[in-house]
Amino acid sequence: MGAQLLNTTLRQTLAGVAALIPTTEPDSGDVECRDYHKFNSSFQCEFITNTSDCDIDEGFINYLHFPYCSLPNLVPLALVILFLWLVVLFVLLGVSADDYFCPALKVITETLKLSQNIAGVTILAFGNGAPDIFSAVSAINNSRGGEAGLAIGALFGAGVFVTTVVVGAVAILTPFEMMQRPFLRDVVFYLAAGFWTWSVLWFKNINVPQAIGFIGLYVVYVLVVLIGRKIRQTQLKASQSQSAMATDFSNNYTKSTSINGTRADLPDDPEDYLTFRQPSGKHVHPKRAVKDDSENVDNIGSIQSQNFRAGVIAGTLQVTEGVTVGPLLGGQAGVNPSLQPQTSVDLSRASFSASGERMPLLGSIREEDPGSVGLAGLRGVLWEGLNPIDTAGWKDKGAFGKAYEVFKAPIQLVLNLTVSVVDFEEDNHNWNRPLNCLHCITGPLFVVFAINNGFVKIGGVMPVWGVVMICGWLLAIVVFCTSNNDSYPIYHWAFGYLAFVVSVVWIYATANEIVNLLQAFGLVFNISDAILGLTLLAWGNSIGDLVADTAMARQGFPRMGVSACFGGPLFNMLMGIGISCTLATIKSPGGNFPLKRTKLQSVLAGGLGFSLLSSLILIPLFKFKVGRGYGIYLIVVYVAFLGLALATEFGAFGPLLF
Repeated sequence: MGAQLLNTTLRQTLAGVAALIPTTEPDSGDVECRDYHKFNSSFQCEFITNTSDCDIDEGFINYLHFPYCSLPNLVPLALVILFLWLVVLFVLLGVSADDYFCPALKVITETLKLSQNIAGVTILAFGNGAPDIFSAVSAINNSRGGEAGLAIGALFGAGVFVTTVVVGAVAILTPFEMMQRPFLRDVVFYLAAGFWTWSVLWFKNINVPQAIGFIGLYVVYVLVVLIGRKIRQTQLKASQSQSAMATDFSNNYTKSTSINGTRADLPDDPEDYLTFRQPSGKHVHPKRAVKDDSENVDNIGSIQSQNFRAGVIAGTLQVTEGVTVGPLLGGQAGVNPSLQPQTSVDLSRASFSASGERMPLLGSIREEDPGSVGLAGLRGVLWEGLNPIDTAGWKDKGAFGKAYEVFKAPIQLVLNLTVSVVDFEEDNHNWNRPLNCLHCITGPLFVVFAINNGFVKIGGVMPVWGVVMICGWLLAIVVFCTSNNDSYPIYHWAFGYLAFVVSVVWIYATANEIVNLLQAFGLVFNISDAILGLTLLAWGNSIGDLVADTAMARQGFPRMGVSACFGGPLFNMLMGIGISCTLATIKSPGGNFPLKRTKLQSVLAGGLGFSLLSSLILIPLFKFKVGRGYGIYLIVVYVAFLGLALATEFGAFGPLLF
């Protein structure tokens, strides 16, 4: 009798839980995944498993299942494990973008023979902003019912962080004079982009023309930059023509590297810099600022996101041969006096013990032909390419550097196994015969599984992965039979295009997992996606800027450090929202994508607007001289902004006016 009563009670309880679970479309009921907090631990797993709002749209892991279904009695331990996994994902995101995606973009730029002006504002900018853009696309794509707080929080949060904390830290370390024309241009466009984003949130809806308009605004920005660059080149030619007749030509602006014996000065305009995102440790090789035959190339440094950052955690910052040198600040001290023409200046980050040694996969010189020793030699060459440890620079690393090298070794190994790295500046263009043959199989296989199409059957008979493997093997055999170990084949450049596809999938898949994990943390701690975007996602994508740019400042190059602090976040906002919302509106019924507006989003938009307006007003008043006092002011602005955002999140304020 007692057992029957217990069974009846249990059925009634489960029926009550089931009544809360929507049985039709996810948006047909009022039940949210956050409601699992209302149940005790014995029913939380059941609720999470059966509630559609707890399902993930993309990605591979449902991160709520792990603490509440796999380790229900050890939830704190499970959350610690998930946080460590988040760190791994951020490292993976940075390494895949820096070491694999950017080299692939460089191959595309050179094989298509794009001018450096066009490459700077398109492919180069996309490479530098890839993690931020793909994170935004993933966050919008995974949003439910217009809840785009994670993407909005990350874009606004990263923008405020970079324009206040990064610029402020650089100013505190080394006061400098802001470059006038690029600064005014970028801030005005950034204000326009922020206002447009806020207007879309205000009306709680975005349609296809509005989404495409974000991309269109960036096109306008590109035109303004290119036209301004053309005017500047014309003025420089006229100035150089006049100065050629002067007796003291050496005191005028010169196109070539100039060393005055006490300091090395850099261009007065960020548009004279051209670098891809720096590698994060493995595959580190010298980065050169590419110059036109007759002019300083406009790489549009101000639109680059993370222009000199070296991944999420570690890397080496370098200013190498080919950098055009000109006046920076008259009498500015603190610049490395040892810079010589055609000599690399390594701005290594001592705190991370990162090394700039060239790695085996990137241009290792083999003393003998491996083919002469048969299969054993091929295995050695293959391992040389797969080896994830920086063996060449191991002895020069500190304890932390060695620990980090071991920590990211599994990540590097998997990426080496699936992504080719073609580098025209390295010996033999990084050709590794056995490894590149293997990439013909592993790269496409990873892509089909990462997009969840691996087990789809073609004609109901053969899975996609089987077809891809057969085609990959055939291609690998062709490559092996038409190449040798000593020199790269004529078609080696095509591996750069394969690397582009595979690295894009790696970045997007990683961004998906980061977004899913952050959303899970939001549910566990019952905080909004916007706060997670403002903090964890924004910090994760921006901490590299802070480390790299302050390293530049310590070496006496503050203006190079802040060259992308306004244009980079501008590009990320316009393209991140433009691309993601264009895709979302196209897939939405009627071409309209609903958006939720919250008080916290108002704080984020207001914080970005305040920081930009204050800089736009105060910096010209200070005659574009950014000193330590203003740097401290910017840090205070960010702390106040973050405090206001957290107070709003936890209900310390009532309804806001905006």
